[in-house]
Amino acid sequence: MNKLILENYDLNMTLMGGQAFCFDYDEKENTYYGVTRDSVLKLKKENDVLYWQTYPKKNDLDFIKGYLRLDSDYNKILKKIKKDEHVKKAIKKYPNLRLLKQDFEETLLSFLVSSNNNIKSIRRIIREMNKRFGKKIKADGKEFYLFPETETIANAKLEDLLACKLGFRAKFIKGAANHLLKTNLHKKIIKMSEEKARSSLLEINGVGEKIADCVLVFSLSFDNTTPLDVWGKRFLVQFYKLNPKMKYTDMRKWIGDYFEGYSAWAGQFLFEYIRHLD
Repeated sequence: MNKLILENYDLNMTLMGGQAFCFDYDEKENTYYGVTRDSVLKLKKENDVLYWQTYPKKNDLDFIKGYLRLDSDYNKILKKIKKDEHVKKAIKKYPNLRLLKQDFEETLLSFLVSSNNNIKSIRRIIREMNKRFGKKIKADGKEFYLFPETETIANAKLEDLLACKLGFRAKFIKGAANHLLKTNLHKKIIKMSEEKARSSLLEINGVGEKIADCVLVFSLSFDNTTPLDVWGKRFLVQFYKLNPKMKYTDMRKWIGDYFEGYSAWAGQFLFEYIRHLD
């Protein structure tokens, strides 16, 4: 495996905490295996050294750096968001939590699976989708199924998608895949402003404010927006005394203004903190 010095990076919290759904932890090997639309990732961290490999394209360092967002000035971000006792406690409890930069199409379709769902169920459904519709790859003596291509999902029979236990989400995922193919949004969105990108996402049937914000943060790296699920709204109400009846868009603006450019990072710390709070 390749080696890379990597300080202040908690792989477990980052890979398994709800940003991505295609990673598994091999306890025996102390290794994380993940899949994307194109690659299998093998990641293992010991102290400040990251051991890594990519398949089928070997040694793809640019992909690893991009996916793990290794270009982020982490110390600067932490300094900016340590504005109150709540964030400080969250950072202390979950040090070295990071944000990922995932494939846009994969992120959009994955978070459509997240609608009215929990992380365990999302992971299970996506693994079934991968197995039914994704390309099989042999890597490191193991078999993996990549995340399905958008065209494959678009052309899939609805009953085959339903067989993945998607329920009502099946039609939204199929519809979103067709929307991407029809509009080429996946090629255009990387050049859009945050507001234009969000409005383009909201045109997709089944995509609401929260899913749009998840895509903006976890695939497009817009650092000053925060997906406000039930936990996000809860920490704003419980910690910052916002009115629980406040509109989603007003809550998002408040936290964006408060954290001055880095509400995505602060929000991820607070999300992990409040959902594990005793």
